Amino acid sequence: MKNNIETVGTISKKETNASLEEGFCNGALIIESKFPFPGYYSATVPDKDTLNPRSVYLLTKKIHDAENIMRINHDVKKSFKKRFDATVGEITVFNQVRPCIRVKLLDNYTHLPELVDLYRKYGIRFLKYRKVKPYYGLIKIRKYFVLESPEPGLYTDVENPEMCYFQIPGKIKWSKFEKITITLKRNLEDNKFDAAIGTIFRKNCLVDVVRIYDTNMSGDKLKHLKKKYLEAIKK
Repeated sequence: MKNNIETVGTISKKETNASLEEGFCNGALIIESKFPFPGYYSATVPDKDTLNPRSVYLLTKKIHDAENIMRINHDVKKSFKKRFDATVGEITVFNQVRPCIRVKLLDNYTHLPELVDLYRKYGIRFLKYRKVKPYYGLIKIRKYFVLESPEPGLYTDVENPEMCYFQIPGKIKWSKFEKITITLKRNLEDNKFDAAIGTIFRKNCLVDVVRIYDTNMSGDKLKHLKKKYLEAIKK
C-alpha cells in the first residue's frame, strides 16, 4: 500500500487573464483565467466539460495569511452550501503584484456575488471593480498537495492525475524558466504539455519543482521532460 504525501507548497504560472463580467462581481475586482493551461491548449478553448469552472481571482485590498483564509472558508461554507475551493495567492495586474483569493470548483459563476458578500461579512475587503482587458500575466497560488512519489524526485498528483512534478536543483526565475520551456517546445516532437514552477514543503526542506500538465502523461514522457529541463537549467 502506497503512502500518500499530504503537504503544501506553491505554484507559479503565466496565463491569459481578464476581468470577469461586472454582473458576476458584486462590485469587487475579479480576474478570470481564460486559458488555465495555455501550453497545452494553445489558443483553443477546451470543451467546457473539461475545464469548467475556470479559476477566478478575487483581488483583496491587503494580504491575508493562508490560515486566516482557511478559517474563513470553513465559516463561509456553513452558509454558502455550494461547492468551492479557495486559497491565497498573488496576481500581476496593472503591472503590480496584488494579493488575491483564488476560487475554483464553483458550479456556476452566478454564485460569485453571494460568495463575495459572505467574505465581506468576515472582514475581507476587495479592490473596486474595473474592466481589465485580456493580458498575459504571472500568478502565484498557495496549493495543497496529495502526492505519490514513484521514485526520488518525481511526484504524481493523487487528486489530479494529469498533474505531475519533478524536482529541480533550486529556485529559478520565471523569465529563465519561460525561455527554457519555449526552446524545449520548439525542439521536442511531443510538445503538448503545460509547464509551471512550484515548491513543495517536505520534512526539513523546501523542494523546487516543475509542474507538468498533460492529460495523457506517461512515465517515460515525464522522465524525458525532467532530463531535458535539468540539462537546460544546468547550462
